[in-house]
Amino acid sequence: MTYEDFLKSKKVEFVSEGKEIDPKEINTNLFVFQKDIVLWALRKGRAAIFAGTGLGKTLMQCEWARHIGNVMIFAPLSVARQTV
Repeated sequence: MTYEDFLKSKKVEFVSEGKEIDPKEINTNLFVFQKDIVLWALRKGRAAIFAGTGLGKTLMQCEWARHIGNVMIFAPLSVARQTV
């Protein structure tokens, strides 16, 4: 086995386990970049949204949760109050 073959054998391929939805079903209050992130997270099924401060992570997570169904969101108490 060559080193190149060895590296190829270590390649991991991620399989999406999410669902496709029509972009028109996404909340119209989201900015275009937020809609794209929500659609991506829904498609992947298992994803983390690492957006910067003030980019609307809470709104994106709420929209994602609306399409997924029953979810549990863990957050520090101060963030939980803001989310509610």
